[in-house]
Amino acid sequence: MPVPYAPKHAVPRIVGVDVARGLALLGMFSVHSFGAFDAAGAVTPAWMFAGGRSSATFAVTAGIGLAFTTGGRRPVTGRPAAVAVAARAGVIALIGLLLGYASRAADLDVDVILAFYALLFLIGIPLLGLGPRTLASLSLTLALGAPFAVHALRGVLPAPAFDGDPTLQDVVTDPLGLVSDLLVHGDYPVLAWTAYLCAGLALGRMDLASRKAAPRLLGGGLALVAGVWLVSSLVLFRYDGLGHLWRAEFPGASRAEALWDSPEGETWWALLSRAPHATTPFDMLLTLGSATAILGGALLLTRSALLARALTPLAAAGSMPLTLYVAHVLLLATGALSGSPGLLYAVMTTGALLFALSWRHVGRGPLETVVAGTARRCREAVTPAPSQEPVESPARLSKHIE
Repeated sequence: MPVPYAPKHAVPRIVGVDVARGLALLGMFSVHSFGAFDAAGAVTPAWMFAGGRSSATFAVTAGIGLAFTTGGRRPVTGRPAAVAVAARAGVIALIGLLLGYASRAADLDVDVILAFYALLFLIGIPLLGLGPRTLASLSLTLALGAPFAVHALRGVLPAPAFDGDPTLQDVVTDPLGLVSDLLVHGDYPVLAWTAYLCAGLALGRMDLASRKAAPRLLGGGLALVAGVWLVSSLVLFRYDGLGHLWRAEFPGASRAEALWDSPEGETWWALLSRAPHATTPFDMLLTLGSATAILGGALLLTRSALLARALTPLAAAGSMPLTLYVAHVLLLATGALSGSPGLLYAVMTTGALLFALSWRHVGRGPLETVVAGTARRCREAVTPAPSQEPVESPARLSKHIE
């Protein structure tokens, strides 16, 4: 049940959540290093294993973090909490829009996710008081239904006039295009991705420190992945769904490309795809299950003190995802090591882990400090001052004690 807002409302960090977020970061690095297809046109292992799953896990853990900063199992309500979340969203949006300039200048094949996250956080404000069961049901409903709405609205809402990641300039010159890009046209359409936020909020409202939580999340996530994979395989291969998808969305391409690449969404057959970032029911459910299983596995592994210590570098990286995400986009924008994806991935991974390990003794990541500090100041600005109650006399206090 929601409780009135109190300044000290954040719950302690859970190492397993940071480990899961660290894995998601490394998965993103791999996809951005190796791409989806190699020079011969074959799907890369990075895309096969981390494509879509890493960003979905990142979004789910962002929802968990939002739940933790708003009371955990006892969600807070009130204007101060809403203002704090809105402030976080504003700073993240600003960072993402500034990062868009670097991405565009380098013509990166990387879609900066931060502006989408900022809108997700704003949408999450009215959801903060909901319980885990309601949030889980909403997540599954959105995963199944929102892809149809996204597909339909792409033909209604105007496409953005800008090419590439949005920047501050687009806020002024193409505000409607920016909103439609964030909601439906972009690679992380918020209308559908709210499913990941709801899942994360639901998980963050649970007792993740419980001994039952980890195996249930791991088993439930794997069961969802296995079930959806089986159903999608029947549709795609036994009932020729892949053939319809290939002919309608991938003329001139190979069937392997039709299976693993995201369709443009020109026809309703696109909704049969299970490719990463396809934003279809199959894709959404598979990535939701994967994110849940990754979280459950991370929670299970970190129960062991020995394994938790061994995973300290990964947890440290997962505790400062915004800083490391921005750093890796800026590195990619320089073009350094672009011809050596293996070396590029090794440099990004090693650099992120070493920096996180070194910085963790200072405190939060640099950008995380800016976001948290801004949210705290905005929250304090709208928090009512505590009422001054008269101090009781020793005689009256003694009566209470008796």
